[in-house]
Amino acid sequence: MMRYLLDRLYLLCGLLAALSLVAICLLVLGQVVGRFVGVTIPSANEMAGYFVLSSTFLALAPTFMFGGHIRVKLVIERLPAPLQRFFEYTSLLLAIGLVGFAAWWCIELVRESLEFGDVSPGRLAIPLAIPQSAMVLGIGTLLIALLDCLVSLIRGQDLPYDRRSGLMEE
Repeated sequence: MMRYLLDRLYLLCGLLAALSLVAICLLVLGQVVGRFVGVTIPSANEMAGYFVLSSTFLALAPTFMFGGHIRVKLVIERLPAPLQRFFEYTSLLLAIGLVGFAAWWCIELVRESLEFGDVSPGRLAIPLAIPQSAMVLGIGTLLIALLDCLVSLIRGQDLPYDRRSGLMEE
């Protein structure tokens, strides 16, 4: 059941990242068409930037779980099994520490934006907590994915990014 829920979470983040890319395309298309008819979309560049941020952060966990991030697997595979596990543990623990630190600061950023009522400088004055929340969701989900892999490693199971199954095959 937990595996099912986690896979759905990663899939949801991937879908939201894809929708952010679609939104960027629609904004650019709207701007191009709008130039021909003399209409502009207020704060389109700003919104496109926010969608770039959300697509980047929301895609982190699904990309990691599918094995899309750069790894030194070529080197690790040539090591003896106990040393491979040591490097997997070490890299996961370091990543959990770094991503956890980044997630904490992202949450602080959203909290401060809400506290001070920060809005974007454009004509639409978008509350900055909205795009920042996508960043928190993305990095938080990456932290969950790293912890998921650590638990799999502790249990002696195949790591999701090694078996390359699940998310993208469903």
